[in-house]
Amino acid sequence: MRFTYEVGMRVRTREDAGVTGEVIGVEDNEVQVLWDYDKSSDWTEARFLLPDVVGVEHLLVEDNKKIQAKINEAANLLEQAFKAWRLANAMQQGYEEDKDEYFEGAYALLENEDLDLSVFEKVVERNGWSTSSLYC
Repeated sequence: MRFTYEVGMRVRTREDAGVTGEVIGVEDNEVQVLWDYDKSSDWTEARFLLPDVVGVEHLLVEDNKKIQAKINEAANLLEQAFKAWRLANAMQQGYEEDKDEYFEGAYALLENEDLDLSVFEKVVERNGWSTSSLYC
């Protein structure tokens, strides 16, 4: 959840509702806060702050439910993607379905020069993973 911060607004840290202060500067995603506890100020990324208002925790709970649903969806889609990858490897080996007892990586796919493995590899690499583990 992204909040908009303005000079004069009361804020608190996400970690501790007791650490409060007042916004004295805003620049892009950075917020300068004058902290109540020691009257010092520093620039903080907006994501580490929350508006110091009643009910903000409820908004976080609702937002976390949405985020968790996306994480669960991503996990499910990854499971489906790797199941399809294993099935492709099993098919290359002459099996009709994926069975753990004969899945030892996807090395068999590498043996078929007519397959374009780069379409899957590019997705993996674009997301910061190494393709080497796909074939182990």
